[in-house]
Parts: sequence; structure tokens; C-alpha cells
Amino acid sequence: MVTSMTGFGRSSEKCAAGHFVAEISSVNHRFLEISVRLPKELLSYEAVVQQKIREKARRGKVQVRFEIAWAPEYRLQELREEVLESYLKRLDDFYRKHGREEKVDPAVLLSLPGVFEAPAQDEEFWREEVGKTVESVLEKAMESWIGMRLQEGNHLEKSILENLEALEILSVEIGAAAETAKGEAVENLRKRIQEVLSLSEEAVREQRLAQEIVLLSDRWDVSEEVTRLRSHLQKFRESLHSGEAVGRKLDFLAQEIHRELNTLDSKVSAANVRWMAVEGRTTLEKIREQIQNIE
Repeated sequence: MVTSMTGFGRSSEKCAAGHFVAEISSVNHRFLEISVRLPKELLSYEAVVQQKIREKARRGKVQVRFEIAWAPEYRLQELREEVLESYLKRLDDFYRKHGREEKVDPAVLLSLPGVFEAPAQDEEFWREEVGKTVESVLEKAMESWIGMRLQEGNHLEKSILENLEALEILSVEIGAAAETAKGEAVENLRKRIQEVLSLSEEAVREQRLAQEIVLLSDRWDVSEEVTRLRSHLQKFRESLHSGEAVGRKLDFLAQEIHRELNTLDSKVSAANVRWMAVEGRTTLEKIREQIQNIE
């Protein structure tokens, strides 16, 4: 099954520590590029998040974002009275030293460093409760993200197969039309050469005619190009159904198909064949746009 590089997944979960939300989004990219944004309390989990994403993606620009609304009792800071008293004593001493009688309002000191501090967290609680919640919410977000990528990949595959079938039919038509055009060109050449060489000796006429026909036939022979074109199309279809990460391989095959269509266009001057080649390149361009988003 084809997997798209575009996807989005979101999940949320509550625990004793608060409300956790994880979001994963991805777009197409030549290589795998992962960006992780975590609250400072979860920075130690960045390597875990990176590894889990690498297990599920081979290409694409992936962004992972965590948001946490901590529970009030978990985020409630404690007043360190000894620190506040130390600030007050020092200011009182400073005022007395400079002959000032006013008293310091403790409220103005509450924002100073060290007056409030977060309570020390139970290490076991942090490892088990928060750790399990982070992994759980990440797994759920990844399931949603992967599901969207597979769904988008299914749509891409259907569209690509429709255009691929059109190219396969066109390759047969081009081969038949080119063969007919070659026969007509040879016959027209025979008539023109016979007219030009009508005054020459018969042996010279036949020899010259044979040479020109051989040259024209070789120049208009596109059997090899048509065979390679059909081979590339068949390989493209097989790769599409391989179930692997085939985005780069499909892009390479599309380049080869484009090369064969260009060769057919340049070798055969018949208008109908050249228009078929133009139509083929137009259909191929639709496929190339779609495979840019395949992993």
C-alpha cells in the first residue's frame, strides 16, 4: 500500500499531573527531518519521541508538538519563608543604616528569586505517571497520523493508476501509429526518389532507392523506444504495489518514461504521433506531481 508523506494526528489524555496533548504533522520532503517541541519538563523524552517517529517514517518533514496543562496542585509553588525573611532583614538593615524609618512591604518582595519554588517531585511518580502518559498520548497521536497518511496514500494510488493506465494505452497506440507513419513515409520517399532519379540508369536508381529507404527506416524505427516505454510502465506498476517506501524509485522511473516520450517525439515527425507524445508527457506530469508526496 502506498503511504503519503502528508498527515496529521492529535491525541489528548489526562492524568494526575494534568492534561497532555500531542500533535504530529508532516509534509513531503526529500529526506526525513524531525522537529520536536516539548515543554522544558519533558525535554528528557525528546530522544524517545525521535526514535518512535523514525520507526514509522522514512521520508518527510515531521513536526511533533506537546502541550501540557499541569494540574493546579502539581504546579502550586511553595513559599520559602526563610528566603523572604532574609530579604526583609537585609532591607531593614539597609534602611536603618541610611536613617530611613519606613518599613518594607513583604508583598513587593514576592517576585524576587527564590521566594517561591516548585515543590520537589517524587521521582517515581514522574517516571511512572508522567512517562506512561507521554508514551500513551504519543502512540495515539501516531496512530491517527499514520491512518491519515495511509488514507491519503490510497487516494494517490488510485489517481496514479488511472493515469498509468492511460499511459499504457497510449504506448500501444503510439507504437501502432509510428509503424503506420513509417510505412507511409517510406512509400512517399520511394515515389520522390523515383521521380528525381528517373533519368539515371536503372541500376543506379535501385541502389540509391534502397539506401534511402534503409536510412529512413532506421531513423523512424521506434520499436526499441516503445518496448522500453512499456517496460518502464510495467515496472512502475509493480513498484506501486510493492508495499515498500517507493517514492524515490517511482520518481526515477517517471524520469525514464519522460526520456522515452521525448525520444519518440523527436524521431517521428508524423503529427499524430507527436501529439500522442505530448499527451503522454501531460499525463506523466500529473503522475510526477502525485508521486512527490509518496514516501
